[in-house]
Amino acid sequence: MAAYFGEDRPCTIEELEGIITAPSGGLTILPSTPYDEICESIYIGEGDSACSVNCMKGLGITHVLNAALGKDAFHVNTNHVMYRKAGIDFLGIEATDFINYDISKHFDKAVEFIEAGVESGGKVFVHCVQGVSRSATLVLAFLMIKRYMTVQDALRLVRSKREVCPNPGFLQQLCQLHERLKKDGHYVTFGVKKEGKKDEVQENEEFSERESPPQRGCYDCTVHDLEHILKEPAGGILLMPDSVYSQIDKHIFIGEGAFALEVENLKRLQVTHVLNAAQCRGINSNPRMYLDSGLQFSAVMALDRTDCDISQFFNIAADFIESAVKVNGKVYVHCVKGVSRSPTLVLAYYMIKRCMTLSEAARLVRAHREIIPNVGFLQQLCELNNKLAQEGHFTQSSDN
Repeated sequence: MAAYFGEDRPCTIEELEGIITAPSGGLTILPSTPYDEICESIYIGEGDSACSVNCMKGLGITHVLNAALGKDAFHVNTNHVMYRKAGIDFLGIEATDFINYDISKHFDKAVEFIEAGVESGGKVFVHCVQGVSRSATLVLAFLMIKRYMTVQDALRLVRSKREVCPNPGFLQQLCQLHERLKKDGHYVTFGVKKEGKKDEVQENEEFSERESPPQRGCYDCTVHDLEHILKEPAGGILLMPDSVYSQIDKHIFIGEGAFALEVENLKRLQVTHVLNAAQCRGINSNPRMYLDSGLQFSAVMALDRTDCDISQFFNIAADFIESAVKVNGKVYVHCVKGVSRSPTLVLAYYMIKRCMTLSEAARLVRAHREIIPNVGFLQQLCELNNKLAQEGHFTQSSDN
């Protein structure tokens, strides 16, 4: 399994290369499109697209970051003048795609530029020549630094949207950034306020309410958007999982109900908590069986129907999953097949507790497991996403 924050094992180049090649059967492939939207407001693409101001205007781009500034064939010759009339902000970084090039010295500048674009409600186009190495590396650094994502989770998210392949030297520098952030306790702030700053936040509550940035339309998500995210990795079709269970992150599994009925199966995975999303609705768990084995158990009675109000279980499920995470445990979330009810509750958890937008959460989960929440569940997730956005919830991931 991949290393996630909190593990002692350091991140390696080989691990990251495995994440890059896994979706294509172990092969490194180039992108099939000139650019891709990675998450709300952030694109990675080719230099040729960035050279077309009309293309940028058509995408609604407000900020362009050239990670390969220069005049030779291995760079892209752009400048702020060509974008000025279009009202587009520009940042150029003279990076070369060599394994011995220190791209990490540009991380802070690039990250702040991307954040400025996102925070202004704009859209950022990050490019190099082909949009696979330099630009991808800077976006990964942004997700790690500003969105509190581990390098593995960030890479899975980016790779689920675009075929990227940063050179080994860049991967090594991302690993080093990951280890430094982990050592600094950076990842534990993901989605929550730092405990050490709790009193400070309370004392300045009035100021925070005045100064909190407004929510932006970039958080909007529709059922159509979600269906696209779920279908895209399989070429536009919905697939059933090819595994009984899948590990989504260090703490969370999504899987089939039959597997969860055998406690020994769960012990092999070092599971400490079990959440049945289909109790008396397809899978009848025996709570005593888990409790006698030292496992924490919770269940909700949700039907896999479009008219089922699964949202009534979002908070209780999120709290239960979080209780496992807080003790460094592992939670197995299941329904019958592990494709609709259980992933819906996990998506709600990522939104509520990790401050991930629905699109980001869906891409992360889909990168690990083929899921198919029914349309009614997707709509309820969209409504949760909109509610959290209006409350300023998602800005917590970058305001800690």
